[in-house]
Amino acid sequence: MIQQAKWLKAKNIQSVFKLLHQNGGTGRIVGGAVRDHLLAVAIGDVDFCSTHSPEQLIKIAKQNNVRYIETGVKYGTVTLIINHQPFEVTSLREDVETDGRHAKVIFGASFKKDAMRRDFTFNALYMDAQGEVFDPLGTGIADLEHRKIKFIGNAKQRIEEDYLRILRYFRFIARFGFDFDAADYQKIPKLVAGLEQLSAERLLVEFKRIYESEFIVRALGLMAECKIFEQVFKSKIKLDNLEYLQINTLSYNSIWLIQLKLSMQNINDKSIGKCLKLSNKDQKILNQLNQLSTILSLDKDELSREIYNDGQELIRNNLIYFAAESNFDFILLKQKLNFVENFEIPIFPIKGADLFDLGYKAGPDMGKLIKQLETKWLNSNFKLAKSALLKAI
Repeated sequence: MIQQAKWLKAKNIQSVFKLLHQNGGTGRIVGGAVRDHLLAVAIGDVDFCSTHSPEQLIKIAKQNNVRYIETGVKYGTVTLIINHQPFEVTSLREDVETDGRHAKVIFGASFKKDAMRRDFTFNALYMDAQGEVFDPLGTGIADLEHRKIKFIGNAKQRIEEDYLRILRYFRFIARFGFDFDAADYQKIPKLVAGLEQLSAERLLVEFKRIYESEFIVRALGLMAECKIFEQVFKSKIKLDNLEYLQINTLSYNSIWLIQLKLSMQNINDKSIGKCLKLSNKDQKILNQLNQLSTILSLDKDELSREIYNDGQELIRNNLIYFAAESNFDFILLKQKLNFVENFEIPIFPIKGADLFDLGYKAGPDMGKLIKQLETKWLNSNFKLAKSALLKAI
């Protein structure tokens, strides 16, 4: 007897199954959720496939007063909104023509034909409402058990259908530490020129996921062998300093950017941002790394002043960056990071109104005076009180 997983019992998920089984149809969960369930890792998005055509899916949604979005009807995808939770549902498909980015598809009812057009064997697994897993190609479960990534069918053909699959290949190696099929891997170097067809937005999604992953050093080493960085960034990468953050795990949102910068020290920050179309926020973080070269040698008073001037995030990121670059003692780094996180930034006690009361007029001279007083206050390690500062004028 199959034991139904707790996540699978969720009301919204079971509601999608019921919708997909209306009018003689069949629906199954496909891809990442099934893979991650079998790997016993956290489930992300839950995507479905259906024997219904997109038009039939829309008709069912309307009949049941279910909100829907025509996400990519041309390619068979409709998003159903169940209690504010979106679920992508894609009709079973068979690719008949591709140009490396877009595919001409026909819709059908064969799970095996649908599986044959997917990227990797462990992503061509399907699950029904009771939790039974189906492996139409007969190799996906075995490859997952052996922790091996394998293209479905001809690797060259799969890649040429969508060159993003090259990066997805290394993303799964980076995330799970998977082994790989040597014959598949040998095809990749000859196909990396196709990455030029990909938009910066699509590149960003995959590179971010790679740089956030546990087995990043192994994956980047393989990518470097395939000359992916020369193709995308027109430069080689540096792997020497990345082991530090793999051995010493830190969970900050900016870690991926720090690792990106550590590996791309030969590449201009603006060039990196342009290639990946980084957000203004991420570009700013990248630009601010490698700025405070003496930060690891600062004592607490000096560090406090830097935090006051530049903010906790910039100081924290620079501490991590230079610690990784110099293989700094991790226990000492953690102490410094804890100090930064727990430091309460003090408020400068002098305001313009205080100087108005003393007869000063607004203007450049008042601005200079306030700055002088602030410097004096900083040099006292924030100890000089308002009265003492005003007396010092």
